[in-house]
Amino acid sequence: MYREKIILSALAAVFVISLALVPSPAMAGQRIDMTHILMREVELPERSRAMAASGLSYADVDPEQPAREKKLGQKDPFWVKNVVNGEFEQITANLRAIGKHCYVYVADDQSVSQAAVGKIQNKFDSVIYPTNTGCFGSEWKPGIDGDNRVYLLLSDIQDGYQNANDGYVAGYFFAGDEMMQAEFPSHSKVRSNEKEIIYIDTYPCDPEAADYMEIVAHEFQHMIHYNHDSKEAVWVNEGCSQIAPVLCGFTAPGHYKLFQDSADRSLNNWAQWDPMPDYGQVYLWNQYILESLQKKGQKPTTFFRALTSSKKVSIPGYIEAFATTGMSFSDTFTDYCITNHINDGRLNDGRFAYQARHLKKFRLREAKQIESFPAHEKNSINIWGSESFIADIGNHNGTIKVAFSGYRRFMGPTHPYFRLALVLSDSSGQAKPHLSFMKLDVNPADKNRLIGSVNVKSDGTYDRLKVIIMALAPEEVDDKEYMPVSGFIYDLRFETNSPFAAESDMTTLNMQQFVNKIKETQAMPTSEHSIRIRENYAHKLILAVRSDLEKGSFMVVDNFIEAATENDLLAPFARDISGMLRFYQAMPETSLAYEGLQARIEILDSF
Repeated sequence: MYREKIILSALAAVFVISLALVPSPAMAGQRIDMTHILMREVELPERSRAMAASGLSYADVDPEQPAREKKLGQKDPFWVKNVVNGEFEQITANLRAIGKHCYVYVADDQSVSQAAVGKIQNKFDSVIYPTNTGCFGSEWKPGIDGDNRVYLLLSDIQDGYQNANDGYVAGYFFAGDEMMQAEFPSHSKVRSNEKEIIYIDTYPCDPEAADYMEIVAHEFQHMIHYNHDSKEAVWVNEGCSQIAPVLCGFTAPGHYKLFQDSADRSLNNWAQWDPMPDYGQVYLWNQYILESLQKKGQKPTTFFRALTSSKKVSIPGYIEAFATTGMSFSDTFTDYCITNHINDGRLNDGRFAYQARHLKKFRLREAKQIESFPAHEKNSINIWGSESFIADIGNHNGTIKVAFSGYRRFMGPTHPYFRLALVLSDSSGQAKPHLSFMKLDVNPADKNRLIGSVNVKSDGTYDRLKVIIMALAPEEVDDKEYMPVSGFIYDLRFETNSPFAAESDMTTLNMQQFVNKIKETQAMPTSEHSIRIRENYAHKLILAVRSDLEKGSFMVVDNFIEAATENDLLAPFARDISGMLRFYQAMPETSLAYEGLQARIEILDSF
């Protein structure tokens, strides 16, 4: 008849272990949503969702379950999930508020102020309910109990939380509550409240906290999504719940910070044992889509309604929703990846930058920084993932060759392909970044490899080269046919025809232009940007001095001394040059006269 995939005690053990192991420091103290875990581990009875579409509820046809009018202060029993022991336990809760769209219950053993309860009821009725239903569709209404209101149950979810380093369950929606208890086999340990209900934690979550409503908005989306597509992939469902608070005008969930150090993760592969960075990635993905639609003057509600209502699962559902916007999944994914690695509003008129204030400085960490050439990197990348390398080209003049070779082994009925974006940037911020793409072709000697190369001109305009590697798959192939799949190996090479910048260029440093630039930075407010500009010019000055000294000349030093005599702003640079002269003075073999070095050291030290 019906069966459960695993007994609930085993489910609880698995979940508690996942909390206790804390796979990475970033997971410590983070909120966890139990909705997808219950959906994955508990097989629910099959039933037709036609009732939801028709508006017919089980209560309508079951005379023993009529919808009763509720009164403030009444106490009612509820089944809640104890994650620690794996059991459903019964508690009693007090009805503290009745709203237009909700009941707010507080467990008897919890102390929550009436002000907090009133705020929750008001925000749900006035903000969360109209926004979530407008963006994602309606919950099952009037639902299994024939009541149009949603139950919000505030209780201390028993998740084993003991200290600030523990992860904890912030809330959940359990689809089993939309089943009659009689639908489960008699031996089942699952307990249904036979209501449309979401569970919100009261410890360590704080109902008084400003971000408490984020949890409510997140969990209510799960209830809505289940009504429209009960088979949806976890990453899609969680992504919609992660963007729901933003659509409601609440603070964005902070999981994106955990994704910052875990760049190469598949967008469409939810990591069961370490999902926290995945929460961050699916939020950023939907945030990028949201902002892209707004830039185009399109309504995000149309897109997300199409996504939620689509019966296609995972990427095909997104493709169907994108059809309403004129956008494509692959191209949007590409732009999203570049944005995560660059996030600079000056690039292509803001196309590759987040508009949200909290994301202005967001960038994924590079896999590695290349400081010398030639360089050879061999790594792997996950499908629908990305990672980047950044090369320091400030000391190089001429041409830098970047070559790529990626192995595209078959995965199910298809094989992946790669996209490589190259972004030149100036750390001083003076020059706008420049984006280009590397053309990749099938290797004639090995048709399982895509290869390509490009020559990048390094002439001093830019001092950073970032290479962003992305792995994609043909959209026409349903991703359930090949997921999950392990990473794909690639080779990335950097070669240059000159290990250092040409000396002639370094010795032609225009001292007056240098002074003018330093004056410009001095006039700027102190910031990371202004500091980077000064460091960039200081670096160029030192390179010019070194190149000049190696030729036995004091020309750049003397030009600096002359300029510094009239400009106090150059005093900090004088100490750096003095230190370099001392280094040459201590060298056993040098073409520079000791007296000449000493005389200039004394002058520089006087500034």
